[in-house]
Amino acid sequence: MRKFYLLFLMLILTGVGYSQQLHFMSQYMQHNAMYNPAAAGITEQSKVGLAYRNMWSSFPGNPTTYMLFGDFALNKLNAGISAYIYRDETGPTSRTGIQLGYSYHVKTGANSKLGLGLEVRGLQYAVDKSKIADALGPNDPLLGGKDKKLGIDAGAGVYWTNEKLSVGAAVSQLIQSKLELANVPNAKESGRLYRHFVFTGSYRIQAGDNIYIIPNAMARVIAHSPSEFDFGARCDYQDKIWWGLDWRVKQSWSLQAGFKMLQRVRLSYSYDYYEAPISVYSGGTGAHEVSLIVDLKKK
Repeated sequence: MRKFYLLFLMLILTGVGYSQQLHFMSQYMQHNAMYNPAAAGITEQSKVGLAYRNMWSSFPGNPTTYMLFGDFALNKLNAGISAYIYRDETGPTSRTGIQLGYSYHVKTGANSKLGLGLEVRGLQYAVDKSKIADALGPNDPLLGGKDKKLGIDAGAGVYWTNEKLSVGAAVSQLIQSKLELANVPNAKESGRLYRHFVFTGSYRIQAGDNIYIIPNAMARVIAHSPSEFDFGARCDYQDKIWWGLDWRVKQSWSLQAGFKMLQRVRLSYSYDYYEAPISVYSGGTGAHEVSLIVDLKKK
């Protein structure tokens, strides 16, 4: 068990320098402004919400994300703003952050517009050393380093939509602020916030009376980490009930469903089944994600 925990610990501690550093959600179509500040307020519908994600429950210290967010349209200013507050917990490590976005909207046609966005982020990365002292040797540099580190960074994006086709591109952590907890001898790369490039696209196809099929895709290109590609399709009925399927290439399948109640409240759930590499372990290797979104005005 100790060897198993040490292996898992090595995987999660390398997240500071070598893996995806920003939180992600399988239901990414509901969080356009999280991935791209230019999408803030682009739908002209303000909303607030909560989200929870839990992965790989059979592993000790499995990753868990809590998130509070808002996406607000400033129609009189042809603009939008977004705010995300989140906390990621993985074993002895945690990431607590805030993300603020602003988008200016430019009309490019009768039913189309272009969003130009900027964002600022604050991230505190922390390690609870009491949980890892037994797994690491007494001379490990991590034990003599800092408990937490704060990083400030920024990003930008563009997003275009004509109510049917939507495409976007964004980059986060442009500054690449340093995020070192300890000085590791002979390290080839320093701990820092690495740039994340995100590309999204979706197309709304009418398949019947008040029924729409929405193919969608996302690509994430991250320094010092394998690129990730998502492809999916969502079926929407009267904007009241929806279900979908998503495939993250060489990683997982995601089944998603949701419904609208009380005219303003949206509840959705997704389950991710991992193909690799985590699927080699039996039981508790999926991911559960729940979100609750409240529209601030009736459509």
